[in-house]
Amino acid sequence: MEGDAVDADGGTNSPMDHASWRVRLRRWAASGSGDVLGAGVLFGPDRVLTCAHVIRDPATGQRPDRVQVEFPLLQGLTRTPHRTATVAAGHWVPPFGKAQGDLAVLVLDDPAPLPSSVTLHRTLDYRGATVLVDGFPEYQSGGQWLTGVCRGPGGQGDERVQIDLTGAGADSGQRLRGGFSGAGVREEGSDRLLGILAQADERGEHGYMIPAATVAKYFRRFAERYVTGPHAIPGHRVVSADAARTARPHGLQRTVTRWLNGEADAWDTEVLFIAEDDDRARQALYVVLNMADREQSPQLAVRPVGPGADAPQDGGDSLLSRAGIAPRVGSIGLVLDLEGAALEDPDQPELREALAVLRHELRHAAGRHPGGRPAAPRRRPAVAVLYADRSATEPAAAAKALGELAANGARLLLVVRSSTHGFTYALAEKLLPAERAAQWLQRIGTRVDALADTERSARRLFHRVEPHVVDPPVATGYAARAALWTVQLSNELRPLTGRGGPRLLEKLSYAEQAVDTYLLRAERAESELRAVLDEHLRLRGLLRDHLARLARRGLAEHPDAVGPYRAAQQLLLAGPCPLADAERAVTAFARVVRRLADAEEGAAGNADAGGEA
Repeated sequence: MEGDAVDADGGTNSPMDHASWRVRLRRWAASGSGDVLGAGVLFGPDRVLTCAHVIRDPATGQRPDRVQVEFPLLQGLTRTPHRTATVAAGHWVPPFGKAQGDLAVLVLDDPAPLPSSVTLHRTLDYRGATVLVDGFPEYQSGGQWLTGVCRGPGGQGDERVQIDLTGAGADSGQRLRGGFSGAGVREEGSDRLLGILAQADERGEHGYMIPAATVAKYFRRFAERYVTGPHAIPGHRVVSADAARTARPHGLQRTVTRWLNGEADAWDTEVLFIAEDDDRARQALYVVLNMADREQSPQLAVRPVGPGADAPQDGGDSLLSRAGIAPRVGSIGLVLDLEGAALEDPDQPELREALAVLRHELRHAAGRHPGGRPAAPRRRPAVAVLYADRSATEPAAAAKALGELAANGARLLLVVRSSTHGFTYALAEKLLPAERAAQWLQRIGTRVDALADTERSARRLFHRVEPHVVDPPVATGYAARAALWTVQLSNELRPLTGRGGPRLLEKLSYAEQAVDTYLLRAERAESELRAVLDEHLRLRGLLRDHLARLARRGLAEHPDAVGPYRAAQQLLLAGPCPLADAERAVTAFARVVRRLADAEEGAAGNADAGGEA
């Protein structure tokens, strides 16, 4: 490191601080030091962040009563100082699901010999960041630093970030092994602490970091003191977990999800119009952006974890997830809310800090690391810009500033309300390619084709279901209307030369939202019809199988079986019936079959016993 590194938020993490925040954890023993468990990071005078599995008793799965915390890197001392520690109340999340949780905060019984000034730092996008990982493997009393590169999200809910070690190999000594869990992960070149290491693969060549935003998701109060950097989602745009679980899918969420996930038909700069009075669309936007944030991700939100609590429970499947609107958690880098604010507004410190961090990240990603090594390629951070047409910044200046962010590597979602505002004219002229209107119309046409195909499939299913089931779901019929819109929009596009104007862009945005909403409804109808048909066929198969069981025993014409069988057959084949009635009839026949079969088997057993006697 060359001198102190300055964080984008103005703080510093001096290399001289490393000795004070790197701690080693041992099993506590009244008679002396126990086995080395792993590593941790000291925050302030008395808080240590580590992984729950590091200190958990492997035999019982329970948290320990005490842990010994050592400070082996403090210089000028005759012996390694240590403290005892216990798990802080409400700060224990054992591992659960697929690579979720696994966090603990310890509180020292007495303050550390030297307090730590380190903080965890939120980063807009971890991909490509070169990092240093420190740990305390066996026979390395002074610890060991390894170098790696962040690759991308991992684990259920993308709570973690994969790290590939540089120069890893069994013979090189550059591999993750026991003693690294809970170790701090520091970004090379900026000296910022990004998270802690949670696990590694069997060969020790790849590890997984729990980043700052995931820590903040579980430990809100800890994050208020020790996690820095702007939140991805401004506080006034955060939605509740219940809002995400119960929200009805909206077509615009499909566009936003495709953009967040970087799908093939999404553009790096997307434009989304939301009408002034469309509260439902605005709420739908906020929900899907929150779903994409590691720190919020309400569809995966967990219950608060308190003393004595077991592993948290998953928030459950949501309507949005079932509709295929599930952006990758951690895919949103930043949300800039410009409504009533200027891009450089001194009265908006959070906005000013967020822009400073974004620019710092973009410069850092495009630069070179110390020593002349080229920076690893990094994914372009996704930045949603809300209501620039309601900003206090002059429209042309706002478009220029946002254009510079895009040119420097940011992917932009520009959410605007009116096509008549000066910003939308600047947007059309300065931020979008000349062929965008034509491209957009073509993309809508592809959606309309998908809508028509889905509705045709649903109608075929309906015709198969209708003769047998009462009140089946009805196939939708929106495709013809949507196709007419594409013709009308195409007629507006044809006379234009060059760029599509703001008014046409607004129409294209609303048309795409409507088509995607229709497609969601069509897909739901098709799915429900398919489920009804599958259930009807399942009941017919069960009835056939139960009859075959009787036939093998020569009981198909048994008086007790004939009536229940014909009742179930009549419901399933003679005409439309409620599926619930058919299921009850098949179940009643199945009980008769089991009774007759059991009686026949019992009689055969008695006959065999009599013969032996």
